[in-house]
Amino acid sequence: MTLSIDDLLNQPVEPAKRDAHDAASGAINPKISDAIRSAPVKQRTALRKMTAKMQRAIKLCNEDQAPKGALIALDILQNNPETAIANHIMGVAMEKMGRLSLALDFFERAWKINPENPDIYQSMAMTAWKLDMLPAAEKFLRIYCQRAPNDPSGLVNLGGVLRDQGRFDDAIEVVRTGIYGMPEHADLWNALGTILLESGDPVQAITFYSEALRLEPDFARAWNNIAFAHELCGQTEDSIKAFEIALKNPGSRSDEMSMRHGYSLSLLGAGRIAEGWEQYQVRLNPDYPDATLFTFDEARWDGADPEQIRGKRLLLVGEQGLGDEVMFLNTLPDVIEAVGPEGEVRLACEKRLVPLIQRSFPGILVRPHASARLEGRDWRVAPQAIKDLPKLDYWTPIGNPLRCFRRTAEAFPDRKAILTADPDEVKHWQDWLATLGPGPKVGLLWKSLKMTAKRSKYFSAFERWKPVLTTPGAVFVNLQYGDTAEDIAFAEREFGVKIHTPPGLDLKQDLDRIAALGKALDVTIGPMNASLNLACAVGGEGWIIAGQHRNWTLLGTGRSPWYPTSRLFTSEGFANWTAIMADVAAALAERVKEKKAA
Repeated sequence: MTLSIDDLLNQPVEPAKRDAHDAASGAINPKISDAIRSAPVKQRTALRKMTAKMQRAIKLCNEDQAPKGALIALDILQNNPETAIANHIMGVAMEKMGRLSLALDFFERAWKINPENPDIYQSMAMTAWKLDMLPAAEKFLRIYCQRAPNDPSGLVNLGGVLRDQGRFDDAIEVVRTGIYGMPEHADLWNALGTILLESGDPVQAITFYSEALRLEPDFARAWNNIAFAHELCGQTEDSIKAFEIALKNPGSRSDEMSMRHGYSLSLLGAGRIAEGWEQYQVRLNPDYPDATLFTFDEARWDGADPEQIRGKRLLLVGEQGLGDEVMFLNTLPDVIEAVGPEGEVRLACEKRLVPLIQRSFPGILVRPHASARLEGRDWRVAPQAIKDLPKLDYWTPIGNPLRCFRRTAEAFPDRKAILTADPDEVKHWQDWLATLGPGPKVGLLWKSLKMTAKRSKYFSAFERWKPVLTTPGAVFVNLQYGDTAEDIAFAEREFGVKIHTPPGLDLKQDLDRIAALGKALDVTIGPMNASLNLACAVGGEGWIIAGQHRNWTLLGTGRSPWYPTSRLFTSEGFANWTAIMADVAAALAERVKEKKAA
């Protein structure tokens, strides 16, 4: 063994492709006594002498001091390279440090040396899970469960891996079997709740989370989960209370930041807007796992006091997803007014948005930002908005001005459009739409580009669109980016409906032209993704389909205060798509009737 700690630290950090949420706590921690018991007889005496050192290494790894734990494990390995438990501990250290592939290498070394130790299988499974190697993770966990049938953590984690594969029935069966045999284990009840939650049944999930909390009242992760389930059901006050309990005893700093982010969204969803924006600052905390990190030398304006930026040079930087960038432009006129004619406003945004925003705000400098993923984190820079230009006084993420300019729902202006579509493009699309025949021209969106098992609960199955798509007299236009051929063919084959695809338009890249098409259409219908945000932002009419009737973006109002030209279609409970689609179909039939009468 010739590796040094520097060699290990120089290995790149890999972002986890799966967050392995609700994995059993301590699932990759090796049990030293079991490892010694399963080791070859000739090694056991030497291993017992190293027990204290190995325990120290594991303790350090679990206290966010993995490099120190790695040093101890490396010291053991220098003299005992064929010791399974030392390789296992080194794998734990590498996993904690984000070197996931390297961790898997050490776990594999440990397994080859001592294939009888069940803990190694679970450690390999957990790392494979994070690397999105789900079939491998499932295989390792099934072996672990066979070898450690009385450990509920194996069943919890196997259920999680099956859940992430979208095999919800299999996952339920695995965890339910564990509950029958070990009904006193809160982890199992919590795991069953999460499977049901991710399958789209938060009401049932609340029942099982409640049982987990009855068994373990201080189970912070279960409080976090039940808070999320309450939020999906529209029970925002219950969600807020659960988050507040969870935050009293978070399992880690990272857990605390994630819980605080969920807490902020529940506050916003309940209409406690000023409080929500204050808590929403957690999205910028480096300890929040999904935080975008920025690299700017200038001071960051926190968005609290507009007087602080008067007469200053300020750079606004787009953050998070494309839809949020468009939505958060709502405060840009306020920022420009607050800075005043003596100052300067610059905006760094997604490069595909530059022409649209520059046309809409010709008095400011609009340039693209750039993003990179380094050591598992998202970083954002904006060199074109800074280099060879007068020095800035402040910069701020584009969501920060919400703190001072949108503290109440009433503070949102009744402004039909925040952006200006290209008039020539609008005319182009109006002419094309006219060739499709009479009737209202309806833009359609129905899914996310990334339809994972976890995300699918937020979107109606395409088959449920039948009442809408079979509305007589409506003409449908595809605005959905990604692979849509199968769905469009299905609509024509099963419903007898033609969904027209705009010619020569890249529905993912040509955002300026998509916005113009959104303006030209009579209405755009779908979930609140980037394209629907754009249609509403230029003053087009948008019908928002939402499974949650108290989504945080509604700010407790029952409508979208960001876009006065929008209309919300939702229902009580969560994801009652049958009722929602019936309402959309009825409204669309009325629109057809109005169009004929005009």
